[in-house]
Amino acid sequence: MRRLLGSLFAIAMIWAIGLFLFIRAVPQASDAPVAKADGAVVYTGAGGARVTTGMTVLARGDVKRLLISGVNPGTSRAQLAEMWPGESDAFECCVDLGLEAQTTEGNAREVRDWTRAHGFTSLILVTSDYHMRRALLETRTQLPEAEIVAYPVESGYFDANGRPASAEAWRQLAFEYSKFLAVRAKTLIAAS
Repeated sequence: MRRLLGSLFAIAMIWAIGLFLFIRAVPQASDAPVAKADGAVVYTGAGGARVTTGMTVLARGDVKRLLISGVNPGTSRAQLAEMWPGESDAFECCVDLGLEAQTTEGNAREVRDWTRAHGFTSLILVTSDYHMRRALLETRTQLPEAEIVAYPVESGYFDANGRPASAEAWRQLAFEYSKFLAVRAKTLIAAS
């Protein structure tokens, strides 16, 4: 029994140290333009900050097209158009909606199919700061031939010093870290 408890304690400590390192490695959000790419993709989430950021990337001319992946089927194109910061013609011509994805892995498959259909070789990936590492891992697994640049959006989970801002933030980050570990293990097993 003592050995079992010791092993469980060691696993918990390794996980906690990993969580600390994961939090330190979360990329910081920035409003600065990124390098130009063929396309931009947004992995949707709560609120509209990710979508608005992706639309800004397209409106600035950093990319040719935008895919909003994981759009709720109950959300209309007209509703999303209300968030568009540019000319309406550009929204109609160059914004695609992905309605199939319900998970990050689904987002990555949707992005893979969209990217290959358009013959793109470079992407800007827009998602929340805390979600970026897993999103990149899933997307690069599905689309290893593309150059993918991260464009993290502020989640509100971090204070000014880069620490989790609340108990809820800690919970969300711990959950995200656990999902990241699962994806990392899956990719390592698939590669071997």
